[in-house]
Amino acid sequence: MFRVTLIIGIFCSISYTFANQSETIVDLYNKIAQSGSLIKATSFDINTQSKLKNINTVRTVSYQLTNNQRWLGIRIKKNPNEQIALIELRCNVSNIHVRLGKYGYHRKYRLPLLSNSTQSYDLTRFLHNYHQRMIYLTFPNEMIENQTLSVFYYTKSNKNLFSFSSTQHLKRRYRRTILPTNPAMTCAKHEYEIDFNQFSFGKWIVQPKRFNAYTCAGSCPNPLSPQYYPSNHAILLSLMRSQRQYGQQPSCVPVRLKPLCLLYYDRDELIIKYHRDMIVQECGCR
Repeated sequence: MFRVTLIIGIFCSISYTFANQSETIVDLYNKIAQSGSLIKATSFDINTQSKLKNINTVRTVSYQLTNNQRWLGIRIKKNPNEQIALIELRCNVSNIHVRLGKYGYHRKYRLPLLSNSTQSYDLTRFLHNYHQRMIYLTFPNEMIENQTLSVFYYTKSNKNLFSFSSTQHLKRRYRRTILPTNPAMTCAKHEYEIDFNQFSFGKWIVQPKRFNAYTCAGSCPNPLSPQYYPSNHAILLSLMRSQRQYGQQPSCVPVRLKPLCLLYYDRDELIIKYHRDMIVQECGCR
């Protein structure tokens, strides 16, 4: 996980405003849920949106500057398993500049806008080019409130969201989803609701509390047709069974899945993350 270090004022250290952070990231999550994607939920231009195609995680930090604090120092320490695509600063003022170097005494750069409608600024190239050193933002002499730093990145980790130990026990017994048991029913996708409240890790998940994961059920016909997306192995099993009238039958399983966007706590920090292979899109015989 990347680390964000913020220093504000002259001798003041940052204190995170978790209430504002929660409001900001919850608002973004709701926009993603309503629009169906992270790209549609943002107000960035087309070039910036293209950077978000492979993003699976968003973290935010909120802070506030008082009247006597005119600069903000930012340093992001990256993880080799994480690829940062966009670092966005959102605030209610214009004419923000970036200074590189200790205390910002070096060359000054104008901070580029990502969106005029939201007063959103792009910090990505400065933090990428300046490696892990501190950059300093200088602000005009106006009151600045509810500033948000958002980092959009892709994590290469293959770690699953759920460990086997966390899924062994349910909190309470619940009504199971009824799946078709008719052997004559061919392989198809069926509704299957998952309730995170039934698991011990559910307390960390803010949204969604429930979702339709779908499942695959039914028999695989013999011979198999292309509509069931059969693998070569499944086709061979089907051919053997049609000739000998016995043998292993191909199984009805998910052949295409899509990710689920989750809003949850990770080490006391609210994050948005897309977890892969969570919802069945198509079923087939394998």
